[in-house]
Amino acid sequence: MADQTPIKSLKEGDAFVGHLLAQEAAFKVSSKGTEYLDLTLSDATGRVKAFLWDIRAIEGDMDKIAPDAFLKVKGTVTAYSGRLQLKLDKLRFAPDAEIADMSSFFPTSSKDIGEMLAELDGFIASLKDPWLGKLTKKLLQDDGALRGSLAKAPAAKHMHHVFVGGLLEHTLSIAKMADMACGNYAGMNRDLAVAACLLHDIGKTAELGYDRSYGYTDEGNLLGHISMEFAWIHDAIAGMAGFPEETRRQLLHILLSHHGKLEFGSPVVPKTPEAVLVHYLDDLDGKLASVFASIRDDAGGGNWTPFNKSLERMIYKVRLG
Repeated sequence: MADQTPIKSLKEGDAFVGHLLAQEAAFKVSSKGTEYLDLTLSDATGRVKAFLWDIRAIEGDMDKIAPDAFLKVKGTVTAYSGRLQLKLDKLRFAPDAEIADMSSFFPTSSKDIGEMLAELDGFIASLKDPWLGKLTKKLLQDDGALRGSLAKAPAAKHMHHVFVGGLLEHTLSIAKMADMACGNYAGMNRDLAVAACLLHDIGKTAELGYDRSYGYTDEGNLLGHISMEFAWIHDAIAGMAGFPEETRRQLLHILLSHHGKLEFGSPVVPKTPEAVLVHYLDDLDGKLASVFASIRDDAGGGNWTPFNKSLERMIYKVRLG
């Protein structure tokens, strides 16, 4: 990628030639009845919508133009509704052998993965409740496959922390906030809240596929991460003779209710102080990450970002200080 312009640096009117990774690729039919190609393309610096209005300009096998494929594209940067996009003149499938540096296509957390794993271990060690400490150690330290997936997975497909290490960064963020909040409110069970934060999204390691583009696995589409992590944690607790029933019940309640509302995928709403706390911290961290991503990824001028669908608003970009 050294010889091509990163997506974050594109400006309206720029010509672009280079390799990009297809996050989404769909052949569609316009209102005039002509077939065109609708793409979302990415590199490590961001994503851009792209359109090829004449599919005869595809070189080679059209069936290889699909999500997860590298494409060699040529086109011009245009703008629509305040957002940059690529109007393509031609494209072709690009085999992996053409890609000199795979890391150039996968955005990664700005935080060091090893340091974040050490911070995770610090939270586990800080749990004074012996059962919650054993449970989190069993899942997040002793299970090497789960720990490795947690270090690699994004936190979501589109909405927030969409990068390698994003799930771990999000997990630690809300654990830190829970730790502080429990020191501010009397009567909170700090260990329960922190342990729930550490475990609240581990199902996303199997719900999402993240080898190249980010999308839902078959298991994720059919079951969802809340159901999957409930089963994992339920089974882990079942294998720990003597685990306190009340701790089990309250921990599982937090995990099941952390989306806050039935229509958002939680089978129950938060009904304990710790469950309310974890839900709102999870929601807050995701929304603020989306706000900052909108500001960071907006290459256009002006004081406002384009409309953010997940937040249902534009974001004012002028910062003080």
